[in-house]
Amino acid sequence: MSAALVAGWRADADRRAALAALGALGCGACLLLAGLAQGSLALAAAGALAAGAGLLVLLCGGWIDGVTVVVLSLPLPALPGPQGMRLAAAAPLTAAMVLAWLLRRGVDERPPALGRLPLRATAALLGAFALATLFARHPLLAARELLNFAVLLAFLLAATDQLAGDPRAVRRAVLLLVGLGAGCGALGLLETLGVLPGEFPRWGTPFNRAALGFGQPNALALFLAVVLPLAVHLVATAAHRRARLAAAFAAGATGLGLLGTFSRGSWLALAAGSALLLGAKARRLALGAWLGAGLAAVAFDVASGGALRDTVQRSFADPTLAQRAALLLAGVAMFLDAPLLGVGPGGYQEELARVAAQLPQLWDYQATPHNAYVQMAAEAGALGLAAFVFFLARVLRALLRAARGAGPGEEAGLRRALLWSFATACSAGLVVWPFAHGTGQAVLLPVALAFALDAAARPRGGRVPP
Repeated sequence: MSAALVAGWRADADRRAALAALGALGCGACLLLAGLAQGSLALAAAGALAAGAGLLVLLCGGWIDGVTVVVLSLPLPALPGPQGMRLAAAAPLTAAMVLAWLLRRGVDERPPALGRLPLRATAALLGAFALATLFARHPLLAARELLNFAVLLAFLLAATDQLAGDPRAVRRAVLLLVGLGAGCGALGLLETLGVLPGEFPRWGTPFNRAALGFGQPNALALFLAVVLPLAVHLVATAAHRRARLAAAFAAGATGLGLLGTFSRGSWLALAAGSALLLGAKARRLALGAWLGAGLAAVAFDVASGGALRDTVQRSFADPTLAQRAALLLAGVAMFLDAPLLGVGPGGYQEELARVAAQLPQLWDYQATPHNAYVQMAAEAGALGLAAFVFFLARVLRALLRAARGAGPGEEAGLRRALLWSFATACSAGLVVWPFAHGTGQAVLLPVALAFALDAAARPRGGRVPP
């Protein structure tokens, strides 16, 4: 009887703690929004602390799923901060999820279940970032960027560990991503058509470039391009007609939203990423993807009155392409100025005015060179670039091997979709920095899903054969 009373008391205590944490989260969120609306930093800070404490308790207690919280935060608009700064909503929520994971790990005797995740390459990348921060020309800015990057890598570890051992959780995460991509694609299409207000009009046409809460069309395009392979996978593996129709709608909405961003780089990255499917024994999927993309492009062009043809024609005389090339040259100049460790994380924007004096053709100053590899070389030097490429190569190699070795069935299709998704992100790195908060979580989550599948095939804490 006493044991039953103790168990009942503990259950009641858990319920009370969960309700108190939920109340703190709700009240804190209201205070935060009120503070932002009134411009009151003190009120916003108090609300953020209360909401953060409540969220942390809910995450540590396992009452809500951290991966779900992070995924749902990806399309939320950035929060305004002091001095015109903007904070991606995904950043603090990801930090809370990582902190809760670390706290739970501290009382768990079993080691994290990380599958074939390349820990040495991950540590080398973070170490190169930290070393560049120590010798950065703008230390405070570099420290902030190091913290952001460390949170993203920790999210990769946390998401892999939390999803490992539960194939149903992996599938739920895939469905959540695809559903979110479909919603963003549909809303993005409405923004393109002018039904929803847009901030990026496409001059000379009745269309806007869709951006939604991501803030920039290229950021929304990268998110949709990463999600689209997963939607295609659901279409190919749907068990019955209703599921197939729902998956087809999701894939169509995501694809139309991607077209509505008019992001040429993401379009090409999606096509380039699909090329790795040829090495994963998925030629039929690759050919089907290319054929489907071609038909969708033709249909969109006809329905829009030649919007895609207009995009191609503009590309030959688009001044922004010349400015992108000048930004790349500025990044190369920074690398040559500090070839070993670079100017420091986040230093590209601060150093651009100085370097631009050598490039009279550059007038459109941007925060990044629109190339992740040049940005790593400029901000972290040769060591950072080598660690960055090594990390991406090791991950791609592991995903490719897993996709090639998978037998027939739904899991094999999912592995190929995850490979395609991450390969798309790597290709998009040629035109955008893919590891900003918001898009960075979307890029790394497919990696976590892939390695969680490896860890799911063994008891938690065991070793996976190389």
